[in-house]
Amino acid sequence: MRRRGVMIDYDALVSPRPSLLYPELRNHLLERLPDRWIKAYRKMAQSPTRIHRFQQQGFEILFDRASELRSRGVLSGDRAVEDRVIAVYGNSQSLATNSSVKRNLLGDAAPQFGEGKGKPYLQGCVLGGRFGISLYPQTRDLDTERSSEARVYRNMQRYCEEHPGTLSFTRLIYRDRTWHPSAIEHGLLKEDGSFWVHTFRNAPEGSRIPSFLKIQSRRTADATSAD
Repeated sequence: MRRRGVMIDYDALVSPRPSLLYPELRNHLLERLPDRWIKAYRKMAQSPTRIHRFQQQGFEILFDRASELRSRGVLSGDRAVEDRVIAVYGNSQSLATNSSVKRNLLGDAAPQFGEGKGKPYLQGCVLGGRFGISLYPQTRDLDTERSSEARVYRNMQRYCEEHPGTLSFTRLIYRDRTWHPSAIEHGLLKEDGSFWVHTFRNAPEGSRIPSFLKIQSRRTADATSAD
């Protein structure tokens, strides 16, 4: 999968920082971020896409159902990627408003895509929300893992829980045609209008993070230390 153009300079979206109140800045970014994520995803996929946008449990989900192109004969099977989530984003919620019922891929939205029968529930955390539906295969359990990276994730999740209404998002990074992401990008917009973004490898602790993700992870670590 192509790497150039995959990473997004979030700081550039708020620098110079617009003179907007937080709700206005949040809405301003919600109008622009999805197009950035879709553009970056298409560079990853290097294949025609069929992108849908829908709501689930108060969050927006960008979903590539490339199988539609394959079933219509537009795309051969060896060129198509698996149906997969691109990004999940919205305003952070308190734990009390999130469902603990575990359901398969896409939850209530599955029937409209004909999904869910072949893919059972797999944990895939979303920053700012506790989803009981399967969105992507997550190799690591960042909620319980004892590592410096997992602590970063838990601090980000805690921030979202303590500040309901925080713009938060989870974006998946793919290196092949499967629905299994190689890395998971979690991010949020802090009260001061700055971004807090960290990219986590989606592999067991101790495995190497892809080199093209190291710069952003290092930048985030430096920013966290400065706080």
